[in-house]
Amino acid sequence: MRSILFFIIFFSSYISYSQIREDALDEAFSIIGDSISIEVFKFDIEKLKKFNINNDTILLDTTLNINKFYEFNFRRKDNFELIKPNNVGQTYNNLSYVIDESNYPIIGYSANKTQLQTYDDIYFYDVAYPMTELLFKTVFSQGQLTDVLFTTNVNRKLNFSLGFKALRSLGKYQNSLSGSKNFTFTYNYNSKKFSSKSFYLSQKLEKYESGGLSLISINDFESKDPVFNERSKLNVKFEDAVNVYFQRDFYSHNKFKISDNKKNLSLNHTLHYVTVNNSYNQSLINNYYGGLIGGITTVDDKFKFRSINNKISFDISNIIFDFAEIGFINFNYEYFNLNSGNEKIKENSNLFSIKLSKNFEILDLDFDLQKKISGDRIGDRLNIVLKPAKKFNLDLNLKLSSVKSHPGLIYDNYYSGFSGVNWTNRNDLVNTSSIFINYINKKFGQFSLSGSLINNYVYVSTENSDIESYIPQINQAEFDIKLFKLKYVKNFIFGKFSMNNSFLIQDVDQNDNILNIPDFVYRNSFFISEKIFKNVLEIQSGFNFKIFSKFFINEYNPVISTFHIQDKRKIGGFPIVDFFLNAKIRQTRLFFIFEHINSSFSENNFFTTPSMPYRDSNFRFGLNWSLFN
Repeated sequence: MRSILFFIIFFSSYISYSQIREDALDEAFSIIGDSISIEVFKFDIEKLKKFNINNDTILLDTTLNINKFYEFNFRRKDNFELIKPNNVGQTYNNLSYVIDESNYPIIGYSANKTQLQTYDDIYFYDVAYPMTELLFKTVFSQGQLTDVLFTTNVNRKLNFSLGFKALRSLGKYQNSLSGSKNFTFTYNYNSKKFSSKSFYLSQKLEKYESGGLSLISINDFESKDPVFNERSKLNVKFEDAVNVYFQRDFYSHNKFKISDNKKNLSLNHTLHYVTVNNSYNQSLINNYYGGLIGGITTVDDKFKFRSINNKISFDISNIIFDFAEIGFINFNYEYFNLNSGNEKIKENSNLFSIKLSKNFEILDLDFDLQKKISGDRIGDRLNIVLKPAKKFNLDLNLKLSSVKSHPGLIYDNYYSGFSGVNWTNRNDLVNTSSIFINYINKKFGQFSLSGSLINNYVYVSTENSDIESYIPQINQAEFDIKLFKLKYVKNFIFGKFSMNNSFLIQDVDQNDNILNIPDFVYRNSFFISEKIFKNVLEIQSGFNFKIFSKFFINEYNPVISTFHIQDKRKIGGFPIVDFFLNAKIRQTRLFFIFEHINSSFSENNFFTTPSMPYRDSNFRFGLNWSLFN
């Protein structure tokens, strides 16, 4: 209620002041100063750059556009192909299938992927001025989301950055509290003979797992009985289950130039160390997972995973190739149950790698191959990218990909306090071959087309077809799965009005319904953009609409943090309408959003899993503030 009153006062004040004291406000906004004031120094946004692991450089963007609105969330990414949980920080459900391009074994707990940062999400910086970025956003009931980044160049060659993101949100339903902490440190150094970049990433996810509503409470929710408008009155499956996932990454890449002539010979060393701890604790036991192993009264499952990736390579530029890298990779890991004396799963693997790049007269070629020499759970990877030569000024690329990957070590061996959640398997590597075509045109929009052939697909089912059953069973498909996806994105502009459309069509060819995704996902944002008070204040306001077709959406399985398939309940076909008002004053972006405003006058058929409702209508706001000194 305080948030709604704040929004009403803000908007009414804007209207009244624009009518009564417009000149005074113009004067006030015109003298607003911050550390990037042009009067203080000659600010140049092009001197603020960031780049990823692969050295793809991106200019920092401080503009206000619809994509900034899409990415103003916990993940800091567009959630178009996901459906949000009813509490910030809980697990997102999938509306599409994303190909995993890593060929290295991981621990599993695949439902956490959407919430975790990977090394592809880490950025290094090169800034002419010290930069601080602050993000704040309200959550549900109690808590907040904050994200802070600071980076500066110590000198022209050396930069470091510090980042911290923290979340706590109580949620509207019983036992749905969520929290997370992310800390990031990066450094990069560049000189003529030596370059180095490193990062340290620590991330912790803490989720109180409700398991969704009971069957009786699902009926109570769908009945729209006003008694249950207070969602905490609805009973959930688990009242005290807690899942904690903790991961730390250390990455370092060092490059030594041996010769600096036409051949440009260099020696490279890359180290990536990962350690993961996961625990699931539950004291109040029910029958969703069967009974307990004899001699225990509570469940306290704890697993650990460690891996070290060492790569030594030489790269050279010569007459034949613009860039060539030949390397050797050693990857070893161990996985074990902290509560059990069972033998660890350990493996030492070796791979050969080669990267080639060549710019021909009509096209550019990139070739990347990692071929296994030894190791059972490690796979091969091949990526070939073709792009028209720069002289054609055509934003088109064709990518051919083939990857063999392990689904996760917990799906091979798992020992739980629940008697029904124990298995020893030896899953084959999942083999995926794909073709991707991406075309961007300012006039016609962006087209993304992909086709994939998946062999040995691993999925989780339950012990029986009862929707109340949560005892997981690990399965591997004996047939190939063919996946087709077409995505189209286009922003139409009509003067001050804009309409941004995203449309995804999907088709799955399979012998049984094990890879379940909707046939289509559609999102439309219709908004007005305007600059007022002598162009000092920029605003965007409008409606965001999203819908996806009905399908047998997967159910979330808390013990193993994985989704399992079901064929009893189809979810989808309900519209999600949000109203938003975004504003920008110099380098500060403000976001006000009424989420799911149509929930109060629609049927209660909106769910994010078969047993967990989507979010009710609510008001949230936040800001993103960039400071430069």
